[in-house]
Amino acid sequence: MNKLSAFMNVAYRTETHSSGTAHFFNDTEFFREYYALVLGKDQDVIDLGFNIGIQAELLLALTSGKVFGFEASRRIYEHAAERFAGQGRVQLFNVAVADRSGFAEFIDTDHWGAGSLKHTAGMDHCGVGEHFLRTEVELARLDDLLPDADNIGLIKLDIEGAELSAMEGAKTLIRRNRPWMVMEYCHNALSFEFRGQPISSRTLYDYAREIDYKVYNIFGICLSNPVVWDASILKDTADVFLIPAEKHALWAEQLLPVYQYRIYDKLLAEIEWPPKHESHYALGALPSRIYEFVNHHDNKESRHFLATIGAQLRARLADSAPIHENTDLSHRGKVLLALLHANLTDDACRLAAMVDLRPGTLEDFARLLAEN
Repeated sequence: MNKLSAFMNVAYRTETHSSGTAHFFNDTEFFREYYALVLGKDQDVIDLGFNIGIQAELLLALTSGKVFGFEASRRIYEHAAERFAGQGRVQLFNVAVADRSGFAEFIDTDHWGAGSLKHTAGMDHCGVGEHFLRTEVELARLDDLLPDADNIGLIKLDIEGAELSAMEGAKTLIRRNRPWMVMEYCHNALSFEFRGQPISSRTLYDYAREIDYKVYNIFGICLSNPVVWDASILKDTADVFLIPAEKHALWAEQLLPVYQYRIYDKLLAEIEWPPKHESHYALGALPSRIYEFVNHHDNKESRHFLATIGAQLRARLADSAPIHENTDLSHRGKVLLALLHANLTDDACRLAAMVDLRPGTLEDFARLLAEN
């Protein structure tokens, strides 16, 4: 976990929609605040990854314009079409939006919302296993589907890793409308290629600069600095806002402060009454804080810092069981915090300072724990 793990835990906590479909806290609590600030009262919206229409519910209340929804899964599309039947402002398309036209194989999963054109990390995270169907889906470019659209105020992209491909197929539409955007950019994207090259954490960084957009994570942190980008992308955020460069001053000076006050209030309210024991969020954040400190301070300062953390852990936790049970911690993180809880400060400092771990290193430290 990253240093913002408390925020990350709250923002990506699984909620249950009134329909019974799982989604994330930020889907409604964060995105609603963003939509309300940036979307014009009569502008149209493009919703890529429509699913059952959770975002459409929010958006229809904010604009008198249309919502163009795109859903690749035939099963989910049919459910959404029935749900929004008679809603004239919602126009649904059963296609996979991409950078080309044609047909492709689509992996349609029993876990609604995890389906994708590729096998993704999200499928593993959701425990899809063998519960999926391989079907054929039509591919289409937004530039072809909406060739004359000139009132698009917002695009939301959540299509399980294919977001950059969809943007590439909408270059003319984006250039003409210059919409605000919100998109998922997480480990799912790493299963895809973009312009013939494997997608990496930096692919969106370069593409956003090419189309003249500024990128922010959902906590309102600007990611233009590459060091900050690397600290956030694939670590403390799975969703980002794309701000047109010509609207950046408006966003940064007027809209962002309002957004941040509102979301921080929601985050802090959740942290003040955590769903798990009080050390849960702190434990998830500690390893990355320790690694950063040790990498920037000498041995004496590092030992003092770690000794302080060890004392805090022993004061909060009667034993090390919560450390080993914490699913946000890596194996290395668990061993590191267990060493500190056992007051093995020097050993913890050695482990924290290691850049590359040789095979068996963590087992050696685990044996030290067992001996104490």
